[in-house]
Amino acid sequence: MKQFCSFIALLFSSVLVAQAPSIPIIHLEDYVNPAKKQQFLLSFEEAVQEVGYFYVDGFPVESKSINRAYEQAKIFFASDEKLNYLSPNGHRGYLPGESAKGETRVDFKEFYHIGRELPSEDLERLQYEKNVWPENSKEFRFAMEPLFARIDLFKNKLGEAFSELLDQKKGLLLDMIQEGDSLMRISHYPANPPENAIWAGTHTDINLFTLYPSASAQGLQVQAKDGSWIDINIPQGMMFVHCGDMLENLSNGLCKAAVHRVVDNGLSEDRYAIVFFVHPRTDDRLDPLPSCVEKTGGMRHYANLSRAELLTERLIDLGVANEQMMELFVRSGAIQKLKEVNRFSPKAETALKKAGFITPQLELQ
Repeated sequence: MKQFCSFIALLFSSVLVAQAPSIPIIHLEDYVNPAKKQQFLLSFEEAVQEVGYFYVDGFPVESKSINRAYEQAKIFFASDEKLNYLSPNGHRGYLPGESAKGETRVDFKEFYHIGRELPSEDLERLQYEKNVWPENSKEFRFAMEPLFARIDLFKNKLGEAFSELLDQKKGLLLDMIQEGDSLMRISHYPANPPENAIWAGTHTDINLFTLYPSASAQGLQVQAKDGSWIDINIPQGMMFVHCGDMLENLSNGLCKAAVHRVVDNGLSEDRYAIVFFVHPRTDDRLDPLPSCVEKTGGMRHYANLSRAELLTERLIDLGVANEQMMELFVRSGAIQKLKEVNRFSPKAETALKKAGFITPQLELQ
């Protein structure tokens, strides 16, 4: 009976995908081909402006490497030792869950954050945190660290293409992201979430852009221009890529931050997924570029903020920011800048008031 239900669910999902709007496909090799580059940039621009997402081919990682990572993730999340690696602020290590920005339901997931491996002097210079690796599982690190490195390298050519799209020199985004505080998230979505929960609620990502290799099971959906939902089934040798809030801010809305979610696929099975969040450096400015302001009507619609300020607002919104982060955020003046363009998160504002960092006197200033 279970096999029959699984077949029906897969068949129904296939019908939905067949009827849904298609996902743009970007051929990265065309970007480095002088004869095809201009057409590549036109297709690329159309994708990020219209919907904010696309498939990109040329991902040089074999499926066995990704499957090995999921095998190690399954072992780790099934162990009580995961609680020994709780993250204090959401940057590295284990997190038992979060709630998507603007979502009232709780996300039914857990995940582990990994950053770039760097010498201690570079970690101090860039203000990044050191990776936290499970002490009793060398296999976990052996599976995750090289996978991070391969995706980290793959993202750079996309960074160059995004820079040209924004009418900038190739080095603009490339300079930000080569040493940027990018994160690889290994997520576990337990089977059969309760009625008041969802695997991951409707949201946009805070970073510049996000890369997804194939997951262990279906569940990721992206919102089409008409508001319908499209199931994401990543073809072999490709990645799914979408824009995030930081890129939307930098481009003054030219690049659309993709709305997406993860829903239970009805197959009563756990889902494991790898998500790579591409970030700039901590102090990089993400003020809307003059070229993009001109392209989008001549008026600035987004705040003049740094990566640290935009990220901290999101972490406060998600409920994973500590008191020191809240205090620094309030002191930075970011609240006023966000309110100027009507983009301050109500959920973050409520959290800051509850913690005593926003008082009636401060609101009057």
